[in-house]
Order: sequence, then C-alpha cells, then structure tokens
Amino acid sequence: MSDRGPLKILQVSDAYYPFPGGVSEHMHYLSVNLRKRGHRVTILTADYGDRGAEEDRDVVRIGRVRILPPLKAFNMTQLTVTFEPGLHLKVRDFLRRNEFDVIHTHGPLAPNLPHLALHYSRSANVATFHTAFVGFNWHRIGKFFFSGDSRKIDCFIGVSEVALDVLRGHYRGAMRVVPNGIDTGRFSPSVEPEPDVLRLPGIKILYVGRMEPRKGFPYLLRAFELLSSRYDLQLLAVGSGVEEKRYREMVPGPLRGRVHFLGFVPPEWLPRIYRSADIFTSPAVGGETFGIVLLEAMASALPVVASDIPGYRAVLAEGEEGLFADVADSAHYASRLEVLIKNMEMRKRMGEAGRRKALRYSWEEIAAEVEKIYLEILEQR
Repeated sequence: MSDRGPLKILQVSDAYYPFPGGVSEHMHYLSVNLRKRGHRVTILTADYGDRGAEEDRDVVRIGRVRILPPLKAFNMTQLTVTFEPGLHLKVRDFLRRNEFDVIHTHGPLAPNLPHLALHYSRSANVATFHTAFVGFNWHRIGKFFFSGDSRKIDCFIGVSEVALDVLRGHYRGAMRVVPNGIDTGRFSPSVEPEPDVLRLPGIKILYVGRMEPRKGFPYLLRAFELLSSRYDLQLLAVGSGVEEKRYREMVPGPLRGRVHFLGFVPPEWLPRIYRSADIFTSPAVGGETFGIVLLEAMASALPVVASDIPGYRAVLAEGEEGLFADVADSAHYASRLEVLIKNMEMRKRMGEAGRRKALRYSWEEIAAEVEKIYLEILEQR
C-alpha cells in the first residue's frame, strides 16, 4: 500500500469476462494485484448476458454488449461495443454516485464505456492502449471527435513501444510503457499436463488464439501440411471465433486426424494444454502490440515460433526463446518449425530461456509499476 493509504480505482473496458482475450486478462490480473497491494478496485464493463458461474463482487455492468465481426478498420479483430438507450446517463449517474481517485480506461477513445467514463470523469485519468491500428487511422478519427476528452488523460500507457509509437503521432502528454503481465504461477513448468493430449503420438505443435483473420491460422495449416508428410506431428488449435467453421473445412482429409480443434478452453485448463505441447506457434499477421500468448508459452517453458512482427519482437528474442518466421511463405514457416521439431535439446534450452524471461513480467511487478504511475499523477494534481 502507498503512503497515501488505499486508493479507490475504477478500471473500465467493454471487453471483460466472459469475453476471452488479452484485454480481459489484463484487466482481471491488474485488478487482482492492485487489491493485493491494498487498493480498492472496481471494474466497470458491459453485460454479456451469461456471466459464468462466478462473478466478481466488484464488477459493475452497465449496458448490453454487441460483438462486431472482424473489420479491416479494427485490425480484422472482433470488436466489443456497448449499446443501450441512455447509456451515457447511466455512466454519468454511476460516476456521480461513486468517487474514485483514479479512473483507468482501456481503449478510451472508442465511443462506448471507456470514452463515456473519461468524458464524465472528475478523477485522475490513466489510459492504456492495447492495440496499434495499422493501415487505418483510427486515432485521427478518435482525436477529431474526442479531442477534448483526450486532453483529460494524465498518463497514456502503451503495452509496448509499438503502441506508444502510434500514440506519439496523435497525442501530447505523459507516456509510459507498461507491458502486459503473466501469472507465472498459473503458467508454469510445474503444471501437470493434460493426459488426453499427452497421449497423442508424435510432436505436438500448439496454437492459442481467436479464429479470426489477423491471427493467421491458415498460414499455420499450410506449413503443417508441408511438414506432416515427413514427421509424426499433431496440431492443437485452442480458440474459437467467426472463422472457426471455415478453418475446420480447410483441413485436408488426410490430416483431419492430426489437426485437433479444441475450441474455447476454460482458463483453468489452458495451462495444462501448454504443458502438454512441445512447440508453441503464433502466426499473427499484424496489429499485435504485445504477445500475451507468447508470454504464456514462455512461462510454461515452451519454445516459440512466431511471425516476425514488431509487437512480437517486444517479447521474443531470435535464437534465445524462439524463432521468427515469414509466415506468409509456407516453406520458410515450415523450415523454422522444422528446426525445433528436429532438435529436442534446442527446444529444452529455448523453453528454459523463455521461462526466465517470463518471470520478469509477473503481475506483481506490473501492478507495482501501475501503482507508481497513479501516485505520480495524483501528486501532480
């Protein structure tokens, strides 16, 4: 806890559980670890209908969410948007009834909950930007419509230099890099593998991500097809999404017994899947500012083959924890996977190096850094 005593903190995002993804994970673990540091944290998010078996008592849900299909303007990813008549009044009234020292918005310039919270905020304001919109100038549009509210942000946080590079072209103000964190206890070499997966023969290659265009899964299928005639391999695909049916249909007949679509995997099961694999790969084609799934694999002591994009270079070092590939070139992608398929000792060495690096991204460290930012901006107000 800080010398000021416990802070009252509001975390705001349309994306939160049960919606899967990096922002949901980030909000959850940051909030948990800020509470461990003695602060009072409330999460403001949308209503997804099915909230799951358990709901955090400090989660407030306003408005029903709509999940839009992948759009080029938004990195070909699914977008969560909150709609409801009178939504702005409900957010305004909530903030009038509740006082916070800090309001921390995630993606604050979209016209929904984060932006409304910023608009009506009377508190210190921190904003985390998780995505770099490449090829579409969303920040220019956001700045045009919401320039007055963006000036209320006391500190802009990017999860990597890639994210900050985009922000610097559009906004002025204090900017800091605070990376995503990883629960190194949950994702760990000490986790027991999943027996049903472990029993599969051969070397197991793991993919974890939504089934949507920017994640590049078809590139992995093509590389896997090139390798499968020469090696005893299994491909494990974790994740669901709008393209899942089409991707299943893309699998050639002879490979259908070796490509396993596991769909959405409950959070408590996911670490066991990582520990059951031999190689992790992510062929995302862009728009990634930080490789959360890479960190999960590294924390689990898995070697990584990843697409050569700036957001992944913020996490992975070539030849240390894994290898980069030109995933659009099927032969090159396959050759990078083949290096690890053929070399058990390299897989072990890279997995151990990945685990060491992942320990530097513990949520305890990330929460301490965010707390420091909160205290600095409160001191300046």
